[in-house]
Amino acid sequence: VQAPAPADELKAGFPSRVEDLFGYRALIIGSVEASWFTSTQAEMIRQFVDRRGAGLLFLGGRFGLADGGYSRPPFNDLLPVALPDRKGTFARDPAYPKLTTAGRESLLCRIEDDPQRNADRWKKLPYLANYQEVGAAKPGATVLAQMEVDGRGTMPLLVTENYGRGRTAVFATGGSWRWQMLQPVSDMSHET
Repeated sequence: VQAPAPADELKAGFPSRVEDLFGYRALIIGSVEASWFTSTQAEMIRQFVDRRGAGLLFLGGRFGLADGGYSRPPFNDLLPVALPDRKGTFARDPAYPKLTTAGRESLLCRIEDDPQRNADRWKKLPYLANYQEVGAAKPGATVLAQMEVDGRGTMPLLVTENYGRGRTAVFATGGSWRWQMLQPVSDMSHET
């Protein structure tokens, strides 16, 4: 059981000491530019995953990934994909999620316990409201889900990779909220 964090836990902002950051298990970086982090904080994030063995999830968004400057160290090393070497990778167009073979076997993509019911459930998820091109998966990374984009073909959606003692992932959208808003309130797909 995890106790709720005190309301003022991050009052001073992002942790300034590695010891403080190591108190967490995971970090999610959404649509914020890489330059928001100081070089010391960026190195702390690398150590957080490498030495602490924590998880790091990068989300797609207007100021995320390649558009947010994450093609530079140490973030480019942490990402499980080789980001495109250009801006303009974020799009507000529909993208349709699709599990890969590896995703069908992964606990990270398990909405239903039964493999066939799980695959069927993924096929019924609403489209994503936006997506971001993330480039190719790095050697050793695993693509768990892809997205079909009209006129653009198939692109990676969810990619993971072991990094040091930890694990990193990229989820190439900020639009998964539609999985909650366009389904019955009792549907727990988004939460799961």
